[in-house]
Amino acid sequence: MKINTLISVGVLAALLAGCGSNGVTLAPTSNVTNPPASGGNNGGGNTTNPCASYAESGQSFQGSFDSSTGNCTYSSTFVSDTKPLENDLTIPALTNNGVHIFQDSLWVGEDVNGDAAAQGVRVPQDGEGPALTIEAGARIAFSAPEDYVRVARGSRIFAEGRADAPIIFSATQDLVDGTATQGDRGLWGGLQINGNGLTNKCTDAQRAATSNNPHSCHVTAEGRPSTYGGNNNAENSGVLRYVQVRHAGYQVVDGDELNGVTLNGVGSGTTIEYVQTYSTLDDGFEMFGGAVDMKNIVAVNVGDDSIDYSEGYVGDIQYALVVHTSGSNRCIEGDNTGSSRDDAIAPYSKLRISNMTCITSSVDENQGAYPTSKGDSEGPLFREGVYFEMYNSIVTSNADGMSSNECLEIVSTQSVAGVNAGYSAASGNVIACTEPLKTDDANFDMAAWWNAENALVSDPANLPAQIIEGQPANDTAYVTAATLQDANGAPISVTVFDVSKLDDDYEAQAAPVLGSSSFFDQVDFIGAVKEGEDWVSGWTVGLE
Repeated sequence: MKINTLISVGVLAALLAGCGSNGVTLAPTSNVTNPPASGGNNGGGNTTNPCASYAESGQSFQGSFDSSTGNCTYSSTFVSDTKPLENDLTIPALTNNGVHIFQDSLWVGEDVNGDAAAQGVRVPQDGEGPALTIEAGARIAFSAPEDYVRVARGSRIFAEGRADAPIIFSATQDLVDGTATQGDRGLWGGLQINGNGLTNKCTDAQRAATSNNPHSCHVTAEGRPSTYGGNNNAENSGVLRYVQVRHAGYQVVDGDELNGVTLNGVGSGTTIEYVQTYSTLDDGFEMFGGAVDMKNIVAVNVGDDSIDYSEGYVGDIQYALVVHTSGSNRCIEGDNTGSSRDDAIAPYSKLRISNMTCITSSVDENQGAYPTSKGDSEGPLFREGVYFEMYNSIVTSNADGMSSNECLEIVSTQSVAGVNAGYSAASGNVIACTEPLKTDDANFDMAAWWNAENALVSDPANLPAQIIEGQPANDTAYVTAATLQDANGAPISVTVFDVSKLDDDYEAQAAPVLGSSSFFDQVDFIGAVKEGEDWVSGWTVGLE
């Protein structure tokens, strides 16, 4: 269903020059000024040591407090990859900009792999494991690239920041030394959550309950070996709200990398909103299976794909701002199995996304100020049998004349067949790029399909006048759809798709279903941010 009013859209909020209070500067700064920490905690009544603590087997464990810096340090005897937390832990917000410094990984909960399950060890389910709670304004730093946060199946993380006190995960070079710049990626591992959700790397038989366990699905995650997968796409792994993940990513070997935020089989009961990944080595947000939904996410200067999904992921995203400064790959990359196996394996991967602003840079692989070896800067790529629905979104380029690599690419027989069958859909979107569309199927009239319900501007002579006039420096730009005219003064119009009418319950292989949605908000604009309702400013990094 579409709203019946045609609105003129300004390709971008990302594009109209002249910022003011409603604008966003799309040029991340080299150095980041951290907001002051809010509140503080005395560590459960201990006025001399405010560091996080817990008790285990009659023994107390607590971080070491340095009163001269206000920082807390946690050694590998407190928590590590070989000593995961088995009890609930709260990390407080420290006063005076104090930082929690972890000298090893912060792993939460017991990882039960297939070998252990075969010996009768039960796989923890939906909150049966310990919970990690992080107070608003807390800053958490890691010392080595291979160290990261891992939440095991059945455990939970509750990182609930505020707009005026975001929770920050980063490296010591950033939060302690203050030397990290936009080009510093992979300074620590990132945030990984493992869940009991569905993945097409397991069979129906493996997802079925056994006499000893809820299921026998055990997929090895990227990074150091841990396990995810199961039969519960509604599982709750906690809350991430007003969280920054900066300078993350660790490459074990090529093709086995940690990301800013990795969501392995994470269920829809999990809340993820107002979360940013910044200057990551690999992907910004990557979903392997599961059904977790997200709102109000930001990815800036991500080294590989800003949003990546595969292995039967079926989830919804609304309000996503993706900005390539230099040295990024794709805004979205979608795959089905994510491997060389047959792509026609259920459950099928399908992302539904509305109100995305995707700003590419036209910078090629290993080029630019902050080069990446992950590929050229491009818009969404849907391939290898993946399905998708994309609504009310803008894909463009911040390069001179909006020069671009491909801004929307659909490849593989099954993915193209999904479009032709109506399993995949796009409506209410604008592409404004010099290279807008690409497919590998000579029989697929991609332009005709796109232009039926979307707007496309590719001829430099008809590119938006507001953008051309702002060249060559197009750093300051609007991130909402206001009024856009082409170079000849003609309006560029698109019909907004009413995503509130999409059904909450849908099959990945089914065409868009109209019913009633509790997730998607009804909108009257396209792009990530509406003029006068700027949810981005104040808690993010790299955007003025």
